[in-house]
Amino acid sequence: MKKLALFILVVIISISIFSGKIEEIQKRGVLLVGQDPAYAPFYGIDINGKRIGHDIAFAKILADFLGVKVKFVITNWDGIIPALMANKFDIILAAMTITPERAIKVNFTIPYYQTGQALMFNSQKYSNLTIKDIKNMGSKVKIAVQLGSTGEIVARKMFPKAKILTFETVDAAAYQVIIKKADAMVFDDLYFGTLVKKYPSMKMINELLTKENLGIAVNKKDIDLLLWLNTVIETLKVDGTLEELKQEWILNYNWGNN
Repeated sequence: MKKLALFILVVIISISIFSGKIEEIQKRGVLLVGQDPAYAPFYGIDINGKRIGHDIAFAKILADFLGVKVKFVITNWDGIIPALMANKFDIILAAMTITPERAIKVNFTIPYYQTGQALMFNSQKYSNLTIKDIKNMGSKVKIAVQLGSTGEIVARKMFPKAKILTFETVDAAAYQVIIKKADAMVFDDLYFGTLVKKYPSMKMINELLTKENLGIAVNKKDIDLLLWLNTVIETLKVDGTLEELKQEWILNYNWGNN
């Protein structure tokens, strides 16, 4: 009953108070969500080709609130913000870290999840590796990252002398570590659970390089949508829905079967 009451409240707010972009989405009948191909456990594809994951389920909840369907527009990560600015989709719901640099171009909602950047390495190449070891290797170390990701930003900032190898997908970056062409990779710590199932030799340094908040990105002009999304996120935190999504997709789902 409590969840139903909160649901009704959010719907009333969206209809009665907010307008503009929300009205456009409702008239269209589809919420367009920008994502790159895959980033488990937030989004990916199951064996039947269906998109699944934490952010997929979250996007469907947003669409239900608006009374519309949801469509995922797949875009390379390094071009996803320019695509939002060009109105290719309504929001970016893709485990995107809130940063000052990105906030110059887009607006972010309040955080819906917290994660961090971690250093990962191949235990078949190094029995142990520390942040200090990487720094001491100077220009000799090679670090693989996904192009345009927070991992790339952090790697360049924390290891300025390192050779940074960029790739279109995080899987391509991880593969460079596995075949020993890169000494380490920097990416979200949540990815490690999926990565180690695919590559058992991969290890993660316990000390996180950063702690980050994930938010939904919206176009600067869509203030009504931003305010409404903040209302929804706060509602879903209070009623426990976001915690349920975390339990289902991040802590308990076996991504190794996909």
